[in-house]
Amino acid sequence: MDRTLALATLGAMTSKVAHEIRNVLGGIELSTLLLAEQCADSPELAPVTSRLVTGVKQLHAVAENLLSVSRRPVIELLPVDVVRLVQETADFVGLSARATGVRLRTRTAVDKAWVQGNAERLRQALLNLVLNAVQAMPEGGLLTLGIRRIDRAVEITVRDTGVGMDSATLERVTEAFFTTRPNGTGLGLAIVREIVEAHHATFTIASRPGRGTRVRLTIPLAVDGESGEVALPLVPLPPRRAREAARRPDRPALVTAGGGR
Repeated sequence: MDRTLALATLGAMTSKVAHEIRNVLGGIELSTLLLAEQCADSPELAPVTSRLVTGVKQLHAVAENLLSVSRRPVIELLPVDVVRLVQETADFVGLSARATGVRLRTRTAVDKAWVQGNAERLRQALLNLVLNAVQAMPEGGLLTLGIRRIDRAVEITVRDTGVGMDSATLERVTEAFFTTRPNGTGLGLAIVREIVEAHHATFTIASRPGRGTRVRLTIPLAVDGESGEVALPLVPLPPRRAREAARRPDRPALVTAGGGR
């Protein structure tokens, strides 16, 4: 009982601290974004302000992860266009990614894809995946965000050309508090896994040392409960754009998580 009480107390303290951090970060984030825009044309100041934006976004993700661990909220599922979420995430991290030498590319094979989900939680999962990818490329590289339809699901891909992971790391990568970074919290992928399971989705991770990492998040499309037909539209791209978005075959995943619990 003493241990249970101590953990409950720690959770309450963590939640309070995370709330306070997030409240302060809101104003700081707005100010740093405005500053970065004003300094975008300055060769001396642009790199500095971009690093500030990167730091604020990482702190924001840490605060959200701490809140997720401490409160484990009930998720209300509503219609969400995940194509829009991917585009918003790309816009959100674009400036800070460029500041670290990371090129960001998006590939979409559909214009809209509706799922039953919680927009904020899905956005948190995507942000965690994207920030992990950026941090895996300290010397710069290519970050690719992709989205396409597979049968009655939509697949989101986050691929980087970073340092990659060995098999021992892959086996533990979704464990809470496991991290290989000196200043990491070990919560990012654990939170992603929790969000994935709450959405009856799956995600797979494929990685090789020195070859980068690919994460695939697969979410069921919103369907009609009686007919089984897709109830919310998934809008295909025009033929020309669809051909441009064609993907190359990928290597098989090494770690799988989630799956309709």
